[in-house]
Amino acid sequence: MARPQKSKGFAEKHDFTQEEFQILGILFHNPELIDEVADQLKPEQFTHSQTRTIYNALLTQYQEYGEISKTRLYLRLEKEGIARDGEKIMEQLASGFVTPSELKPAVELVRSNYQRQQLQRAALKIQSLASEESDLELEECQARAQEIILAATSEGVTQKHIYTMEEALAKAYQAYMDRKAKRIDTGVYTGFISLDKIIGGFKKGHLNVLAASTSMGKSAFALNMALNILKRKVPVGIISLEMDAQEIIDRLIISEAQVRGWNYSQGETSEKEDSRIASAIDKLHLLPLAISDERGLTVSQVRARLRKFNSQMGGLGLAIIDYLQMLQLPTDAYSHQNIARAVGENVLQLRNLSLELEIPILLISQISRSFKQRTDKKPILSDLRDSGNIEEIADGVIFLYRHAHTSVSAREESMEEGKERETEVIVAKNRAGMTGMAKFFFEEEHIKFMDPENLSLERSMPDHG
Repeated sequence: MARPQKSKGFAEKHDFTQEEFQILGILFHNPELIDEVADQLKPEQFTHSQTRTIYNALLTQYQEYGEISKTRLYLRLEKEGIARDGEKIMEQLASGFVTPSELKPAVELVRSNYQRQQLQRAALKIQSLASEESDLELEECQARAQEIILAATSEGVTQKHIYTMEEALAKAYQAYMDRKAKRIDTGVYTGFISLDKIIGGFKKGHLNVLAASTSMGKSAFALNMALNILKRKVPVGIISLEMDAQEIIDRLIISEAQVRGWNYSQGETSEKEDSRIASAIDKLHLLPLAISDERGLTVSQVRARLRKFNSQMGGLGLAIIDYLQMLQLPTDAYSHQNIARAVGENVLQLRNLSLELEIPILLISQISRSFKQRTDKKPILSDLRDSGNIEEIADGVIFLYRHAHTSVSAREESMEEGKERETEVIVAKNRAGMTGMAKFFFEEEHIKFMDPENLSLERSMPDHG
């Protein structure tokens, strides 16, 4: 009984040697077109090893000499040991002349074929991942599958990144007019007037870092911003690697209801406070928030969850990751003492993710303990260097500084001066605009940061009660 034949893949149905030799022949006769093609077509995108070698040889020779020599090309192919019938190949290149007008469609066809092959390989990898023999957990399998699909669909896809002055000016002017007409989102405002005046809101595709030493209120500040944003019906996704979802919601309830955190946690609230809590819950349950509270996630799993949030919620306005040092690192990072490098790679991947999803990401981070050796304990960008050069990768860096929390003597001093609640919000880096500092107050009992400018605006508004 004859075995059923397997269906042929796309590449098997069509032999692309002809199109690939068309490209090589045109470039052989028109070397001035090599730079144009080199920007669109990589050697690995050629199907056959022979045409791939010839293309690579043409690129190398033109780069070195600025011209194509038949003799040099023949010797190079002979040296590579692939072109055994070198004279026949040279004759094919020289005689198989095709007009330059055929170059563009031939390049597009070869690129299209390469992309299809990549998708086929991706499908096989995913099939292997999902097989019963795989010892991966389902979620890790899903995360890796997303990575494979992303790599297969993004590789070889070129976007325009080279512009003439005329093109760049036209694009910049159109973006300016769009901003003037409020046709585009200029940034996701934090809801804190003083901070928004400095940063102009969090920009899409930007990675912003919120950093401070322990117990400065990083998570509380991030949640306060999240609540401000959520109240405008803008979706927010939180990847919490430290607090669980219930603790996050408890903090939002305490902040919104303006009840003492201790009373709430102990179940010792008054009837008046219970009423405010019930009202806060009614308001919060309508807000577009998604939370992941699993600990020990890798950056791949974080990417998978944020992509899922972004898809399910119709686009995130802000993603918060709390916090960087809790992200799982590869095992070899610990064994080879390459922790800072591995952390830096995680930061870079998260920045790339913000660009891919076109959302702002707020990454919470600890600062190094080196600041304790300074007389002035205010954090500076170099305090991030133990965390993979965040200051170089991030689009924005915001520090929190509460003098009262730097030492016992500082707390006593602040209490004597009535400044124990004062917090400096320091914008140390802002790729999209200004840097500066704004003063806030922290209401510890309500786990809430207060912006004096917001309070001033609220007081000036008429009372409709």
